[in-house]
Amino acid sequence: MKQLVYILVVITLFISCEKEVQIDLPDVPVELVVEGVVDIDRPPIVVLTKTQGYFDPVDATTINNLFVNGAVVTLNNGSSDFPLTEICTSAIPDSILEQVAGTIGISAQDLTSFNYCVYTSLDPFSWGEAGKTYDLEIQAEGKTLTAQTKIPEPVYFDSIWYELGPLEDSLGFIWVEMDDPDTIGNSYRWFAQRINKYTYGPQQGEIKDAQMIAPLGSIFDDKFFNGQKFEFAYNRGELGNNENQDDEGPEERYFKNGDTVVVQFVSLDRPNFYYFRALEDQWATNGSPFASPGNLPSNINGGLGVFSGYGSAYDTVICVP
Repeated sequence: MKQLVYILVVITLFISCEKEVQIDLPDVPVELVVEGVVDIDRPPIVVLTKTQGYFDPVDATTINNLFVNGAVVTLNNGSSDFPLTEICTSAIPDSILEQVAGTIGISAQDLTSFNYCVYTSLDPFSWGEAGKTYDLEIQAEGKTLTAQTKIPEPVYFDSIWYELGPLEDSLGFIWVEMDDPDTIGNSYRWFAQRINKYTYGPQQGEIKDAQMIAPLGSIFDDKFFNGQKFEFAYNRGELGNNENQDDEGPEERYFKNGDTVVVQFVSLDRPNFYYFRALEDQWATNGSPFASPGNLPSNINGGLGVFSGYGSAYDTVICVP
């Protein structure tokens, strides 16, 4: 009994010594964030949003309020200026909905759930051309943002094929062989999309991937293979909010016998390489207490984000072992 009384007294002392700690977080100025891409033979896409506090609530209303409307956005291809028109979800043509989804990392299906807005041009003369340098200027909320990017020449595969993984009888990876140009500093990013439909389960009849998906580790350069012919393989990426039957369990990260896969192989300039490499480092360490926080390297003057020139090459493989 005396021991119990002693324990209660000690607990009471500890409780009485507690002190509520309040931390006043400093006000951080709101920044404009650009996610833009100009790709070969495709309309330019620019998404303009603004930052919010780390502890601010996130809901449908908050997301819609992040978009910056009414900006003056101009793209220059070295010889002409092209004004980009603001188009919101309800008015986005089906022809570019998938590209918009791939640019901002949100599925085309989810895009229809919110009033997402992008700036673009359907003038074919504004679409991307390999070897050209593009300048972007944005005037919004009393600020002027500028950025520049170049579309490198695309690099095409010598061959592409599907190969079963070790100890697998129906699951595997996409392999390619390519010649890296003999100029150091070439940078690449890999995307893939399964365009065949599910034949089973709750997604039966739906296309397996609604957009191009970059797996973790999609970005690399030619530091170790400059000017060489080499082979490499990639696993299947997945969207973070997908809960399809093959995104968990033994089929996760694998392609499967019978899949038809379109690969988008993107050549990038160096500022874009540094941005996407840092972005993937952030993804890989998400939630780690040992990760170092920090802003991503940006090629946006006056704001945050990235303006990318994509030198895209495409190829298709049917997964037959």
